Amino acid sequence: MKRISLTCYFTLLLAPFAQPELTVAGDQPSDFTRPHFQVARPPINNKILPDRAMHADLSTFADEAWILPVLSSRLSPGPVTYRALDMPGLRPFFLVGEDPHSLAWLRQRAAELQKMGAAGLAIEVADIEALARIRAAAPGITILPVNGNDIATRLQIEHYPVLITATSLEQ
Repeated sequence: MKRISLTCYFTLLLAPFAQPELTVAGDQPSDFTRPHFQVARPPINNKILPDRAMHADLSTFADEAWILPVLSSRLSPGPVTYRALDMPGLRPFFLVGEDPHSLAWLRQRAAELQKMGAAGLAIEVADIEALARIRAAAPGITILPVNGNDIATRLQIEHYPVLITATSLEQ
């Protein structure tokens, strides 16, 4: 067996300590990454949720004409049978179109929808004027134009207007 010199022995023994510790970029932001982390991190909010429903007016962020028309081929106006759901934590929302039945439904249930904090998805809208008519039927409630095909498939619904809550699907 060959003898290893004392210098080589100490070099091999101390080699692992010569390397700096591996640091992941997210562990300690440098001056280069700090602005990105500050933007990406939401503020911590330890407040208790308010007792009343809150509505966000997302319609003011941009001109929505570019997204129109919105057509949902898997949905059409018609009757919806009540069905119980078990989706804890789901915030109430509803699907409507620009048809007369949807507009009448919105006018009748606007106060109830606002009280529960429901948001609306206009899933059949031809143009900006039709979207304005839908919103006028339920003032103070956020209603956004969105294709409803994915929702129709996932919830196995064929018709609208429909209200979807954590516990039920109803017209």
